[in-house]
Amino acid sequence: MPIAICLWIVSVLFGGLSAVAAISQIKTEKEPFPAVWMLAGSALLIAAVLCGIGKQSYDVLLALLGCAGICAAAIMNGQKSGSFHIQHHIIRIALSLLLIIGFFLF
Repeated sequence: MPIAICLWIVSVLFGGLSAVAAISQIKTEKEPFPAVWMLAGSALLIAAVLCGIGKQSYDVLLALLGCAGICAAAIMNGQKSGSFHIQHHIIRIALSLLLIIGFFLF
């Protein structure tokens, strides 16, 4: 159970920080589609944590959709802005994969 708690904390931090970044971008961008996509992914990831705490069976699906949304939006933002930093996206995708595996196992 302590591993699940660590998984939930890291997931909430990842989802929360992504939500903060998305909200900041929504306020400043003229076309905020990727930011809205990231915000939706953040909400799904946090919902996955709540489902995990409540022992719901669809927490893995929510985590998968949430992490995929966050990663896809980050890639869209990088391409749109012209400052695509591959290392940043590799780290984000690796963390997302670890979170999804964690939700699957715990």
